Amino acid sequence: MMQACPPRVREIRKLCRMWRRAEQHKGDRMREFVGVMGSSLVGVDPFHPQSWSGSSRWFFRECERQGLLKRAFGVETALPLKCWYALRNYSADRTKWSWKRLSDVGYRNSLTKLIRKGLDKSDFDCDFLQLGALFDLPGIVKGRSACYSYNDGNTAMALRSPNFPRGIDRARIERTIEYERKVNAGLDLIFTMSEFLRRSFIDDYGIDPAKVVCIGAGINIDLPSIEPSKDYSKASILFIGVNFGRKGGYDVLKAFRIVRERIPHATLHIVGPRESCADPAEMEGTIWHGFLDKNNAEDARTLTGLLREATVFAMPSLYEPFGIAPLEAMAYEIPCVTSNAWALPEVVRDRICGRLVEPGNYEQLAEVLTELLGNPALLKQYGQAGRKHVTGKYTWPKVVERLHASLSARGLAGDAQSLGRSA
Repeated sequence: MMQACPPRVREIRKLCRMWRRAEQHKGDRMREFVGVMGSSLVGVDPFHPQSWSGSSRWFFRECERQGLLKRAFGVETALPLKCWYALRNYSADRTKWSWKRLSDVGYRNSLTKLIRKGLDKSDFDCDFLQLGALFDLPGIVKGRSACYSYNDGNTAMALRSPNFPRGIDRARIERTIEYERKVNAGLDLIFTMSEFLRRSFIDDYGIDPAKVVCIGAGINIDLPSIEPSKDYSKASILFIGVNFGRKGGYDVLKAFRIVRERIPHATLHIVGPRESCADPAEMEGTIWHGFLDKNNAEDARTLTGLLREATVFAMPSLYEPFGIAPLEAMAYEIPCVTSNAWALPEVVRDRICGRLVEPGNYEQLAEVLTELLGNPALLKQYGQAGRKHVTGKYTWPKVVERLHASLSARGLAGDAQSLGRSA
């Protein structure tokens, strides 16, 4: 009679079989990455609801869900050093002051040093993904692992904004651009939220087009259920934007005065600014809701109610790196009127999901709003097409799937031995 194997031998054999199966399927698995972010501009906690305008948490959670993320962390300089950089770059203009501090190469180098300290040895068994180019992760990794970045903007694109602070020394701007050029050149792949931004990396930084991939972005809300009884005859306009001026808020107010003369029952709901940006006595039909925090239960209910009731979303931004707010509006079957500039034509398909207007042209905005509010059937058509557009392209699961597919197509997925490196 055959003698049974001792328990210890059976356990060793079992482990050997598991190891062989793991080796056979190594190439089928995505190599995990460590996510890194930094500075008060984008946030320190990758999973905080307000980090990176709310997108960080959704992006990293989805990467985690799909098995791509080992861990994610963020850094910011200690308060004394932060104060020193603030004093060194002081300006009476707060916008200029903020840009000077964040663009200071010394400040960016200090973030890089903190990230180096925050990495441990096991992290180098993974790849790395940084948000933006405020620090030099490739300079830390030095080719030991692959490095990627995911971006919603860059300095070269921001320079074209009418809101870019005036009076910045050109030499300082060039130093910042050169810093970003160095970081971008060291990355294996650069992921962008928009094709417009992708072109900026290629044209402004001289990056090989094969290294820059647009994967889009997702809505920072759970996909809402839709009520078939939405009433598009209500003539309810919704504007959302904390940065009221940059988002075209003043043009919306001017346009609404004209719309109200033609459609007396029209209403304008404004969300974002903590205080009214106009004299309420002069703005009949305008309702100011202030800042609504999605993570506050009462504010979230108010915002959801506004999105369910609105029949048009208006955000004619003067500068918009991407534009997640229109996508969230379209998820609620709200047609959008946005600027025919920046990345917005990618987000809102003209005469399919809404309409595009020239930034700063409030008279054209008034004409378009009047036309749409007078045609509920067209609003419904645009609204349904907009939701289909969002669900088909702009959800975080689809964004991360595109990221994964891009890595796999370029040989940047799999185990460390089979890891291919891009040019």
